[in-house]
Amino acid sequence: MLMISGESFANNRNDLGNFDTIFITEKNKFIQAVKVMPGDTAVSYPVIRNFEAELNRTGVYVENIQSLTIIEKEKAKRSLMYFLQAVNKKIEKNQFHLFELSGALLAYQKVLRTILQHQPILPVTASITLSNCQLITAAFTQYNEASLLTDITTFKRVSASPEFILQFLEANPDFRFADSLLLEKVLHDPMSVVYYLRKADPILQSKIKRSDNTYIRLLASLSDNKYAKDLAVFIPHMEKGMIREEVILEARAEPAKYFQLLVNTFLQSRQLITPMFLQPLKNGIRDKAIGFYVNEINHLHNATDAVRFASVNGLRPEDLYFIITTCGDELYTSSFLGLYNRFISQLTDQSIEGFFDVVQGEKFNVFIRLAANYNVLDHFLDKFSPEKKVELLRSYINNIEKDPATALEKAMDIADSFGALKGSSSASEIMYAEIANNFNRCVSEKNYLGKRLYGILNDMLPLTKSENDLQKLWSVLGNYEVLEYSTLSSLGKQITEVVLFYGDDDGVASFSNFLKNYTDKTKWVLTRNKQWISIQSLTNNQFTIYANLPLDIDQQADVGAQDSLFNYLEKNSLQPSIVIHRGHSYHLEKTLKRLTPTVKLTILGSCGGYNKAISIASINPDVQIIGSKKTGSKSINDPILNITNTLLANGKNLSWPSIWKELGEDFKKDKSLQTQFNEYFSPSQNLGLFVLKLYNGNNKVL
Repeated sequence: MLMISGESFANNRNDLGNFDTIFITEKNKFIQAVKVMPGDTAVSYPVIRNFEAELNRTGVYVENIQSLTIIEKEKAKRSLMYFLQAVNKKIEKNQFHLFELSGALLAYQKVLRTILQHQPILPVTASITLSNCQLITAAFTQYNEASLLTDITTFKRVSASPEFILQFLEANPDFRFADSLLLEKVLHDPMSVVYYLRKADPILQSKIKRSDNTYIRLLASLSDNKYAKDLAVFIPHMEKGMIREEVILEARAEPAKYFQLLVNTFLQSRQLITPMFLQPLKNGIRDKAIGFYVNEINHLHNATDAVRFASVNGLRPEDLYFIITTCGDELYTSSFLGLYNRFISQLTDQSIEGFFDVVQGEKFNVFIRLAANYNVLDHFLDKFSPEKKVELLRSYINNIEKDPATALEKAMDIADSFGALKGSSSASEIMYAEIANNFNRCVSEKNYLGKRLYGILNDMLPLTKSENDLQKLWSVLGNYEVLEYSTLSSLGKQITEVVLFYGDDDGVASFSNFLKNYTDKTKWVLTRNKQWISIQSLTNNQFTIYANLPLDIDQQADVGAQDSLFNYLEKNSLQPSIVIHRGHSYHLEKTLKRLTPTVKLTILGSCGGYNKAISIASINPDVQIIGSKKTGSKSINDPILNITNTLLANGKNLSWPSIWKELGEDFKKDKSLQTQFNEYFSPSQNLGLFVLKLYNGNNKVL
């Protein structure tokens, strides 16, 4: 059992009351809680031992300050006990991760030292996270600085949700950091402040107009300007004299010129302005990318490319790059691929080598992630010299632990990128080497979060190279090469599959194609009502397929039909264990809302289904997922459904390697179909999902 010595916290007096008893109780409570937290004990135990050592050092530090009275020393030690109590409460609520411990204790130690030395607190708390500020506020309630710490924590909490800042200030106009909150609002969404000044609370309006902050006053002066929306994103640059109003207004006459002005101003000032003051420009680039280009390109998904992408004619590579990287989640798969092809076609062998210098590395990781998700990463990296390829991959992989808030997501992205580069042995070897280097670095630096994440990548990725090695991975994660029949059956008997269609032209055609697989009346019996159908297997009466009719999408009758179907399932206590999405990627969010933890298999028939794999896994971490990294097609979806449903109708397990092999043989007859099928991923190819499961797993070591 890990123990924390109590000696460092006791002084020579016997009048500390029950402090030692309470502290030891909290310490034991902490250790027991941490023992059951998910994680590899080879990593978690050193984290706990380090935490133990730091607690003891803190006690020694307080005891050795000769200028403190006995009462002041007791007060400081009690703050440590309150800190530990606050940590325990967060652990109980599942709001705290093992790897946050060292950062939280370091933040506490900084504030303790600052208070005991009678130094200003604000500079110390500037870089402390909201979560750690909450712990610190709880720790120092007995100090005069408690009120200030409470307000600092409130500021961080409110600024983390900027959409509520004005509402908060209406209720608390005399808040200590009102001006700072107003500045956060101006930088996050300047036009909401302009609209507010035109119609809202006169008291807060007056406060905004009389603010000591020059950015806020400048924005307030634009409140009656009819061009305020186009000017507001340039507020920091206008205030510094870096751009004039007439230059902005001249550019706004043409969408391309205005968008390029946004991009140019951002790149020219990226090294000159504090990052927080670049946020309005970043938001402006994204908003105009959506408004000028993405919405139209998505909307014209049935048009010819010449018509669909006409709006981006004349844009430079850096313009296209910012459209792609700021709007990745909004782009349809075909929209992404069309923009990517235009972006690449404009870069010569010479210009591509220095392209990321042109954009100063901005959104680099986002672009690599998107390229991997849409299966064009190999194509992109092949455009570079071997030396530059190493440099790019090294930059992508290095130092993910530096930002704990995004470290896990970046590790998952690296795994997915590795999967996208399996066809390139040179790129894979570079990734192996860089992951190993970073793992060793984190071990040497005793960075436990980095050690855990790079350790997972270092152990897992080599196992994906061969069938024998994969068995070791499955022994830890569960076998993603097989989905057992018994796993799919609800309460050990009924298997319910739901197929969701949408009422556009493609959905109607897809539904018609789908029905052709169930015309054999010796195997299937089909029942229809006005909104949905059921298809009962005659060879296995415990297997039923339900599908909504693709009714009028303009009237939302298709979604209404889905509602009717799910109401029927709920009334009859039928829980879907398989959900199939048959529609374009822009319908996928509606399907995802139908998922429940009972779903064990999802087949995403839309384009770019891979991008939603992690969202699905958050609903059920053990779900198995099939989809496409590029273009979904009924010519691929129907054969997948046909073979899986035939196996289930015969009470068979789903063995994905066998299914993939059989489908691969069939698609060899048509090169176009074979190419499309190669873009599909089976459940055993979700490497990012496997990183997530290993990270959250309890003592799951490969």
